[in-house]
Amino acid sequence: MSRQELLSPEGLRIDGRRANELRRIACRASVLNTADGSSYYEQGNTKVLVAVFGPREPRQRTTLQQHDQAIINVEFNVAPFSTSERRKRSKGDKRLLEISSFVRQTFEGAVQRSVYPRSQIDIYVHLLQHDGGMLEACVNAATLALVDAGISMDDYVCACTAGLVDEQPLLDLNGQEESAIAMPGLTVAVLPRSGSIALLQMESKMHATKLDDVMQLAIEGCKHIHTKLDEAVLAAANDLADGQGAPYFLDKLTVRFTTDYKIEKHSQQQSRADIDELVHKSAADESEQQRIPFLSDGVVDADVVKSDDIAAWAPWYIQFRQQWVASMQATEHESFMHPVACLLVASGSEEDPIGALRRLQQQAVVQRVQSQSFSGVSVLFYYLLVHDGRDVGAMQTIDQTFEQVRRTFGQNSALVKINSLTDSAESGDTSDRSKIAGIWSSSQAAMQPLVPVPQPATEYGGMLSMRDVAALRDAVKQMMVRSVVPHMQYMIRVLSDQTANQRRGITGRLFSAGRRYFGAAGKTSSILTGVDGDVYFGYDSPEAQLRKLADYSFMLKDFRFAQAVYQVARRDFQTERAWKCYAGAQEMVGICKLMQEIQATRAEFDSNFDDAVAMYLHKTQTPCLHLAVRCTIIYYELLKHHRLYAFAPPALLRLPASLSALHAMISEQAAYAYLKIPLRPQLRKFSFYAMVASREYQKAGIGELAHRCLRMVRLSLGARLSTSSDKNSSGSWLAIESHVNHELGLQCMTAQNYDQALEHFMALMGSDQIPPKLQAKYLQELLQLYLEGSTGADAAPVQLSVPSIDAQKARVIMSPELEGTDEVLLWKRGGAAPSSQSGTAGSGACCSVGENVAVLLMVKNPLTVGITLSQFTLDCEFEAADTDSKSQPEFTVSTADTVVLEGGQTSMVTVTLTPQRAGSLTIKGASYLLCDILPAYKPLVLPGKRLNDTLEQRVTAVYAPETHLRFRVDPGWPRLEAMLEEFPDSLMSGSMQRAQLRLINRGTLPCHAITLWLSHPSFFDVTRPHNDSDDDSGQSAYSYTDGISATEEAEVANVLQDSSMVVVLGGASALDSAECLESGDSVCVPVWVRGDRVGAHALSMFVGASTAQTAPSQLDAAKAVAMRSRRFDVDLVVTPSLRVNAFVRPSMRSPHERIVGIEVENVQADLSVELVQTTFTSGYYELVPLQARRANTASETHELKVGPRQTVNLMFRARPLRAAGELQTAPEQFTVDALQQYIFSKNKPTVLPRPITLIYSNAVLGAQGIDCVHSPLQAYILRSQAHRRRSLLRTAFPLIPEEHQPRLFPLYETFGIDFVLFWREIGGSMRAGHHSISGIDLGVPHDYITAALNPPAAGAARAWLTDTVNERDALIRSIANRFQSSRRHERPLDVAMHCVQTAESAAKLAKTPNTFYIADVTITVYNHSWRHKYAFKLDLLSPSQLKQRLSATDVELDFSGARSGWKWLDTTHYELTVPPMDSVQLHARLACCAPGMIDIALWELYAKALDPNGSSADSETKATIVPSGHPKYGPQCVVCRLHPLHPTLVNIKPFSMNE
Repeated sequence: MSRQELLSPEGLRIDGRRANELRRIACRASVLNTADGSSYYEQGNTKVLVAVFGPREPRQRTTLQQHDQAIINVEFNVAPFSTSERRKRSKGDKRLLEISSFVRQTFEGAVQRSVYPRSQIDIYVHLLQHDGGMLEACVNAATLALVDAGISMDDYVCACTAGLVDEQPLLDLNGQEESAIAMPGLTVAVLPRSGSIALLQMESKMHATKLDDVMQLAIEGCKHIHTKLDEAVLAAANDLADGQGAPYFLDKLTVRFTTDYKIEKHSQQQSRADIDELVHKSAADESEQQRIPFLSDGVVDADVVKSDDIAAWAPWYIQFRQQWVASMQATEHESFMHPVACLLVASGSEEDPIGALRRLQQQAVVQRVQSQSFSGVSVLFYYLLVHDGRDVGAMQTIDQTFEQVRRTFGQNSALVKINSLTDSAESGDTSDRSKIAGIWSSSQAAMQPLVPVPQPATEYGGMLSMRDVAALRDAVKQMMVRSVVPHMQYMIRVLSDQTANQRRGITGRLFSAGRRYFGAAGKTSSILTGVDGDVYFGYDSPEAQLRKLADYSFMLKDFRFAQAVYQVARRDFQTERAWKCYAGAQEMVGICKLMQEIQATRAEFDSNFDDAVAMYLHKTQTPCLHLAVRCTIIYYELLKHHRLYAFAPPALLRLPASLSALHAMISEQAAYAYLKIPLRPQLRKFSFYAMVASREYQKAGIGELAHRCLRMVRLSLGARLSTSSDKNSSGSWLAIESHVNHELGLQCMTAQNYDQALEHFMALMGSDQIPPKLQAKYLQELLQLYLEGSTGADAAPVQLSVPSIDAQKARVIMSPELEGTDEVLLWKRGGAAPSSQSGTAGSGACCSVGENVAVLLMVKNPLTVGITLSQFTLDCEFEAADTDSKSQPEFTVSTADTVVLEGGQTSMVTVTLTPQRAGSLTIKGASYLLCDILPAYKPLVLPGKRLNDTLEQRVTAVYAPETHLRFRVDPGWPRLEAMLEEFPDSLMSGSMQRAQLRLINRGTLPCHAITLWLSHPSFFDVTRPHNDSDDDSGQSAYSYTDGISATEEAEVANVLQDSSMVVVLGGASALDSAECLESGDSVCVPVWVRGDRVGAHALSMFVGASTAQTAPSQLDAAKAVAMRSRRFDVDLVVTPSLRVNAFVRPSMRSPHERIVGIEVENVQADLSVELVQTTFTSGYYELVPLQARRANTASETHELKVGPRQTVNLMFRARPLRAAGELQTAPEQFTVDALQQYIFSKNKPTVLPRPITLIYSNAVLGAQGIDCVHSPLQAYILRSQAHRRRSLLRTAFPLIPEEHQPRLFPLYETFGIDFVLFWREIGGSMRAGHHSISGIDLGVPHDYITAALNPPAAGAARAWLTDTVNERDALIRSIANRFQSSRRHERPLDVAMHCVQTAESAAKLAKTPNTFYIADVTITVYNHSWRHKYAFKLDLLSPSQLKQRLSATDVELDFSGARSGWKWLDTTHYELTVPPMDSVQLHARLACCAPGMIDIALWELYAKALDPNGSSADSETKATIVPSGHPKYGPQCVVCRLHPLHPTLVNIKPFSMNE
């Protein structure tokens, strides 16, 4: 056959299968009765029959070489008709021997041969039909036969074949595929559970790359075959038929053995005693398991609640249930505890085993079984011959003896070989003895839990090994499978035929009615009276046969058929008023309904159990309490199996409550059932029934379980399930919690467990919702409990919830006698306030040795009754820094006065600590006496900050150590007392008032680096400190003096200093030259407070000091130092006084000049002020007042007085003081270079701006002036200017960090003007002050910033990261857009015209009779830009030209009359250039027809900026892209067209010809 025909293009094989599809498999076990195990296996058309014999004694002595394990013998035969070619193969055929060897080697590794030493297992394989896969079929069939024989194996051995066709793997090859030419194939046998390979056979070549695919396909086939074999095994063991004849599987049976059989009477009293005894015994055995699995830290664990296994919740109930059900004895109304079979055992060592078995049949107990049990004479007898497997001498005769037993008693017999020799056990391995020790006593305890187990004189089972136990189990399995179960099936068929009439609907009911109404009078002979007085039926009666039929069907798990029979029998029992039998039938009907795994409603089965329990308790002659308990327990377990927990509590509570122990256990299970209700766990009912169980346990004397139930309620009260709907019932929950704690406390008191009792009573003290009377009662009982259980004065304090102390609100104050807040802060430059950073070295609270530390605690009484707290103190933990001075006390702590707290009252308690040694002090808690009796302790513990640095910290909550209540004691720590004195509450705007900061060094070491940080630098002027003996209280903020120069120049530092930080002592820039403040010295620092802005302000001042030589002034913004700091927070209200505004006008005198006006308005209604002096500060302009100051006279004391609600205008002329060549443009050029380096270079700027020479223009308006240059006032003005400048830059350049601004921007610019107006009050308190205006704009072009946005000539630094490029572009666009949006109407050029003279009459020139007046005009063009050179075009326009230009716009001008017109003569168009900050002059001439005033300001100027190299900088767009990739930005006024802003009037005068 060609290879192309094996697989069609559609992927189908010859037999129609897919490539990965198995052939049809049919198999079954136990096909031969004569063999120990057998099987028949079909796979496709391949059919195999296997028979297994053994384990048995080897036939040949030569095979006993492997005495420690079994020998496997395999014989393989092929039927002559197995193939189309009929031929007979001899036993010596090599192919047959090869197959036999493969099978033997495969099972030698799978069979547990060590379990069967000195034995042989024979496997006979017969191939009936061969169509491919012969080896795999033999292995699979042998596996099934070995399992049927009961041979112990590690796992199933499943085999399958696979091949390869056209690179396509094929599964389970048939005969045609195997015979294909060069068809590579293999056979694999695996153990499915472990996945290990037991056989791998391949007879042809296969490429290594395809081997894995083919093997994997074969292994997948083995898994499917394992499923088929497992189904066959189950079918063989459980092949049963139900009542309707339909087959079903019986997977597992429980077998119970007993040595005695009798029916005993159960009295009510005996049942109660047995129940009570068993409950106590179960509780005692499991009393150590007090853990509550489903409650953890007061939270209901939803995962545990949802789990199906609740055995760990109450293990004593599980033990009670098992022992109670196991204690059930045989009764007359049911056949469950009646024997089904009798097992007769004889030893192989006896002389006559058969006689021994016959004598056992004649014993009384066996006769009693045949006469008094439900089985009667139909009971099954099973004969077991036991032999010592190590008795080698008897091995030859025991098989013969067993054959005689089998021939005598039939197939219901078996041989078991176990050890019984003492010397063999002692010489062997004793590890098995520990595993099976006590097996006899445990079985006895399970069978008779209420009977004490005697200690036997002989150790039963002591000679057994685990191998023997396995042999016994196999024997029991064989007995059940081969004999007992078939016997029960036979009895079911017989009983079903005998009782068929009673179960046939209307016929059966007519038969029962006829027997009742037309039968003999009185009871029938089959109705008897039992030992307990109840009616029952004889075992040969139809009613008893029905019950037996139903019970046997139930035991074989045919629940549907059993239910139908129980229902028929129930009617008969009810008819005959056999109530015990009726109750049993009702019970079994309900059990059958629930055992069928169908969803039934509660009404379908609950009524059966309800009726059964009621009949057991109330209808029977003697109340059958033991049966009612059994019925309830079984019903409850079935409800748990079906998760019908909502039905369980009513079913459990049907039992009588008179028996406390039973009622307690049942109530506890009812509580668990309420908790297990799906979707809506009912915590309230759970708590209620748990409390009921606790009460009943207490009555029964089981205090441990009573205590546990109450603890469950206590823990569950704090739990809140997401499904709970009780959201507004906190009051009732608290009431229950209080009751539970009270009961727990009383129980602990009764048990003299005072510690736990105290714990529960303490829990009663934490709520204010308990009624006052109950709170008072609980408090009294708590105190009384402590007095009774106290061990004396050394009793440890207890932790109470009363009072409540909020640790988060606790405050630790150093030097509490001082104002302000003391703490350790990190100081650094840059304007930021000193801050506290946890985890930083030096941070946290700190004090010096001997310094008082006040701890403020907010104490609240949560109760509604009053309490007292006496001897209130703190519990602290001290860690000494040194161990040298151990004798010195660590610290002292004060005791607060008695605190009386009414109900709900909160009070602050202050405790003072005084450390005496260096180290660290941690406040752990507070100690006190509650009501002067109970010593209590309150821990003060807080979690630290949540850490979020590592992945583990982000996944798991990790907290840093909390330092809120921890402080260091450092003898080298500064102890500087700072007191802020005479600080004003309110000021008028601009006024200054003196306050004082008094500093006293109370420490033992000098204080260095005494520094102030001011939140509002413009509000404070800190001057040089002085000693306390120097009284400067009368000193003014301003020093008035004579001889103030009108103009004065001074060089100042042009650096943006940190105006918020002022070093007072111990720094390079300190106000005082002293290096430190010695111990015991004091100093006063004058602080002038100024109302800088109107409104209410919250001002803060930090005073820092250190004993180290490092001062904050020596640090930059990147460094910080920890200093002890005291913070002052003050409020200041500033009311308005003067309103000062500035305005700028162009000057008609010169384009370089400006007119600056100052408007001063007095907004006060009853205040008059005198203007003392004005001071302008600029780097380029000098300001001169336009009105001359008159000399003071005696009558003119206040020359410039501003009365209430009055306004005064002051006019000044701003004119350049320096020539163009002397212009200092260093500040602006510094900004351009530094900003360009900051944007485009890798290295950030490090150079600071150079100093600048400022021009101070002073105008003294009063009798004396104020020196602003050589007085301390200059430093305050510079700090105020720095503060305003920083605020402006922070708004203008938000993307530039504040720490870089001092190296990018100067303090002063060249063309900026600052103004200060000094004033003082006339009369009254003589208050004085000043107002200031910064940055008066004179219209000078500010286009130099945009030049920094272009890359330098060397190009921009290469940025590797995209984020860096994006940040650079964002910064450039931010700066460019700001200057674009804030562009002012600046005029880089300006034009001035002046009439020089009048010339001779134009008649002489024109020689005409008309008269003209000629005037020469000088035109000056000024360039206001200091950076750019401009090229301009100037056109002079005459009125007629202007009229022509405006004619198109319908604008008419009137030039008639004496001013009919004038005209420019000669040249009217000029094209020139003008250098930066320079001017050019032009000469023009005009002619006028009449004398008088004319306006000659008719011109048009077109200007264009030039680059420094002279090329044009004209650009119609704001930015163009250059090759470097960065936008190029030019000046704001690159191209401009200008026109006159104001008229230029020229007076043309008449003249005579003689002139």
